[in-house]
Formats: sequence, C-alpha cells, structure tokens
Amino acid sequence: MIIDMHTHAGRPRRTGDVDRTVLATMQPAGVAAAVVSAIGDIPMIRRNAVTKRLEKFRDPRPGECLEAVEGYLVSFEQSGMRIAREPIEIGMDAPALVLAVEGCDFLEGDLDRLDALEARGVRSVQLTHYLVNETGDIQTEPPVHGGLTPFGAEAVRRMNRLGIIVDVAHCSEDTVKGVVAATSQPILCSHANLKEPGHPDGDHPRYLSPEYARMVVETGGVIGAWIAVLWQEQMAGMIRHLFRLVDAVGIDHVGIGSDLPAGAAAQAMPDFSRHPEIATALRDRGMTHEEIAKVCSGNWLRVFRTVRGQ
Repeated sequence: MIIDMHTHAGRPRRTGDVDRTVLATMQPAGVAAAVVSAIGDIPMIRRNAVTKRLEKFRDPRPGECLEAVEGYLVSFEQSGMRIAREPIEIGMDAPALVLAVEGCDFLEGDLDRLDALEARGVRSVQLTHYLVNETGDIQTEPPVHGGLTPFGAEAVRRMNRLGIIVDVAHCSEDTVKGVVAATSQPILCSHANLKEPGHPDGDHPRYLSPEYARMVVETGGVIGAWIAVLWQEQMAGMIRHLFRLVDAVGIDHVGIGSDLPAGAAAQAMPDFSRHPEIATALRDRGMTHEEIAKVCSGNWLRVFRTVRGQ
C-alpha cells in the first residue's frame, strides 16, 4: 500500500475540474490514498523563468485566498473519488483522496475557518506557502515575524484540538521552533529534502537543515521526500533523497511527498504510475517488508491516527 502525503493530483492549475485520468492511475499503482492540497495563494504566485522557482508577484485581495481554497475543494469533491475523513477509511479496496490546504492565507484572522474546514473533511493544513502570512515566516523570503506568530501558535493549538494535521512545509526554521513549542501532536513536513552542501542546488531554500529535520522528528512527525525541484535528477533523485532522509532521521520518520505534478514532476511523475518504483527501490536496497510499509504508508498513517485520536 502506498500513500502520497502531498500532491495536487489532477488539478495543478488555478481553475478547472480535476483530471480524472490522473486519479485513475492510483489503483493500478497500488496507491491507496493521495493527500490533495488546495493552494490558497495560487492566484498570487508564478514561476520565475530564470530560477524556475515559484514566487509571489502580488498581494491577495480580501477573501481571494479563501475563494481559491474553495475552488480546489469543490473540484476534489466533484472528482468522483471517495474522500477519506478517517484513517480507517484508507485501504486497498478503492483509492481515496485526503483533503488538505497549502497555506493558511485563507484565515484572515478567523480561526473558526479551521473548524469549518475540519467539518468539511480537511485533515491536513500547511501553515505557509509562498506568501508570508499572519502565522509565521517562510523559507523563501526574508523573515518578517521572527518565527511563529502568536496567531500562528493559536492556529496550531486549534488544529490540534480539531484533529487536523499541522504541516510545516515552507515554514522557516524559526517558525518550526515555535510550532514544536506549541503543538501537542506530531507534525509533518510533507514535501522537502535535506540540504546537501556541494551538490548542485543542494542548498535550495526549501531544503532542510539537520536541526530543522530533527525538530519535526522530535514531535513524532514525518518528512516526505520531494521531486518537484529535481529538474536534473528527477525520479532517481527523489529516491536518492528518500534514502538520505532515512539515514538522517530514521525509518520511522520518512514518507513520500511527491508534490506531483508540480515542477519537475510534470514530466517525471505527472501521475501515480511510477509510485511502485519507490517500493521497488527500497526493496532493492535491502529493506524488509515492514520497513517498506513504514515509508510507503505506515509512518504517515501513524501521524493521521494519532492526530485523529484513533
């Protein structure tokens, strides 16, 4: 069984319906669940043609990020796929989607919006994306808040109470320090790789220092190996980074967070058909069945069960 803990499966763009042909590749590939993220700041970001990195180009209008989240969630709900609200609903009989939101820009000071999302079935929320919002600083821009804000800490505690997984992907290291201090539940860094000094792009601003990774692990959390920025290495690079994570933080704290079909994944991993290659690579490197199961699904499921109190 495979679970991808961060995707935009079938709907990477700003508007439109989900591409059901992408979701149809889940079952043949043995993918039991895909966490599908609604992007709150999608209308305000674009890819730099030179660096190939996403960046903000304008500020949002009031309500615009919430509207963007709503558009994504409606498209996932109308995709024809089952939405899994609880861990017990994930299995091999029929693939499911798990709803997530990337970036708390939609909150606009109103934590009750988290309650509304939980009631709707959203089970994972990422604090930041490419806009510096009211919850804290991000990895790809200079610090504004000095880490997690008091409002951000309240958002973390509210998500803990609601049973929503807190995802710190894109958060600055100081923001993660604040999250670790505020949370009573394990957290995710759903899609990232470890810094690799001396390697091309090994100091990517979205990569994690050993200290950053340890903070996630100290909560009992999980880090997802990421492909979207691996323009040269692509799939082989994602697998290589996955093993680097296992070596650094241990077999119990690594998962798959492809971010497909974003960035380099658009060509290398546009759908789920190549996911079995990850399990094969783990097997070829001598991992046991139990270890493979942890990386491919069990570690993320453990966090999901813990946060949901199950």
